[in-house]
Amino acid sequence: MKESKVYMIGPKAAWQNLDKLFARTGIRKKIEKDEIVAIKIHFGEMGNIRYIRPALARQVVDMVKKAGGRPFLTDTTTLYRHARHNLFDYLQTAARNGFTSETMGCPVIIADGLRGTSGQWIELTNHQKLKKVKVAQAVFESDFLIALTHFTLHPDAGIGGSIKNIAMGCTTKETKLAMHTSQAKPKYEASKCTLCFSCVRVCPAGAFYQKGKKEIGYDPEKCIGCGECIAYCPSRAITVPWESVFSLDVQKGIIDGFCGVISRFSSEKRFFINICLDITHHCDCMKESHLPIVPDLGILASYDALACDKASFDLLNKGTNYPGSESDRKGAKKDKVKTIYPRVNMDKFWKLCKNSGLGNLEYSLEIIN
Repeated sequence: MKESKVYMIGPKAAWQNLDKLFARTGIRKKIEKDEIVAIKIHFGEMGNIRYIRPALARQVVDMVKKAGGRPFLTDTTTLYRHARHNLFDYLQTAARNGFTSETMGCPVIIADGLRGTSGQWIELTNHQKLKKVKVAQAVFESDFLIALTHFTLHPDAGIGGSIKNIAMGCTTKETKLAMHTSQAKPKYEASKCTLCFSCVRVCPAGAFYQKGKKEIGYDPEKCIGCGECIAYCPSRAITVPWESVFSLDVQKGIIDGFCGVISRFSSEKRFFINICLDITHHCDCMKESHLPIVPDLGILASYDALACDKASFDLLNKGTNYPGSESDRKGAKKDKVKTIYPRVNMDKFWKLCKNSGLGNLEYSLEIIN
């Protein structure tokens, strides 16, 4: 396979040169008039200040409009219960972080609905871990998909690039749960239960049941891993079994999630942008912010998500450690992921991605000034 083209603009004039990026990549010609364009972004966790700047997101929205498309900014709810677990909390968080329909000039939509369960199933013919993926409804119904990704490190996936952004961010809670753990069954702590019986009402398999007026029973053997109970439990008594999560398993789930989502879009109707600014050693899901691990690198973009992520990863490893950061503290050199997260094997991840047909690991970098 020949090299994939990855376009790059430097960090000093990133906002000013985004328009040049759209022109050089030819994406304007690929977005047809009135096509619905989902721009997948992370709006930032409450308390985190190193997410994508709203001004950059607005610039992408405006360029899609100029091309004739009808854009909306979107993300999905989370498995964990911080400030993005349901539609109401997430929209409030997005607004406080600067993302509203007024500031962005387009709708801000939580793609998986009120509680994170609204979507459509996609069957996978070839898969690493998941036989099917539930794509968030608003993404499923779109005509064009743009991944606007804040490139970071991630403790389980290694990196948070375009592939992870699409896989985790465009699927429902059920698929997120399956990506994170092979068990795909929730953990129940009776001591935290308030006996609201929401889990009993929503469980489609009878795994949660009423044993008496003051007791709820849980039979994991009946659980089908749908995640509905996690979405509805108000007391955090039902959670993801995080202790069962391990890196390679998560990476396999991410690959399948990505394949499921992009199967909805032809190669001409998907585009990937990695914002390599404020690259932290954790993803934007954290409630706090730490120093970037390297100085800002710029913005990379491609029609090939794998090439875009690999180019971002390679540039990251060439970057100088930011004084006082996690990479500086641990003395990271050639492979910053391996230094900071020793249990994550990126070589295996790249090989799995290539074998799954996600794209090309070979790329040529075109600098746009």
